[in-house]
Amino acid sequence: MGMTHGTIAGMLLTDLILGRPNRWAPLYDPDRKSLRTAGTFAKENWNVATQYADYLSGGDVPSLNEVPLGSGAVLREGLKKFAVYRDREGALHARSAVCPHLGCIVAWNSAERTWDCPCHGSRFDRYGRVIAGPAITDLEPVDLPSGIEESSTATPTPTDERRRRTDVDRGFGGELPAVS
Repeated sequence: MGMTHGTIAGMLLTDLILGRPNRWAPLYDPDRKSLRTAGTFAKENWNVATQYADYLSGGDVPSLNEVPLGSGAVLREGLKKFAVYRDREGALHARSAVCPHLGCIVAWNSAERTWDCPCHGSRFDRYGRVIAGPAITDLEPVDLPSGIEESSTATPTPTDERRRRTDVDRGFGGELPAVS
């Protein structure tokens, strides 16, 4: 398909630039309308709209106390959402939970330990650095507001301790090194 469509694109673009008619132009016109695809169009756009509903929902957890060691969660404070990762030593790393690509709210992927955007598939490492597009910039660093509470210690869950031991046994040493 790539060779065929590439050839058609070359012929079509040449004809459009030179003002010549081309029999493929109506088929590839970005403004074309088709009743046959109306259902798919509506379904896909409904999916996008529901992703933006995340702005209205609460966070994954109500406070920083609920973010376990070596894990992340989305927290809400007022109208803002924060992507918060707590490393194995208990330090917090906060970023905006808004994907810089088109503004959807990212979600914590516990299997990969990444922030993933449900709208277009952008992925960010646990510290908010972009690792896969379409986003081309990192999640924006933020200061957590004083309204989000945290106790002085975070208690690791048994699952976190098992995962840490497994990572150490595999030679990962818990945290992966920073990527420049």
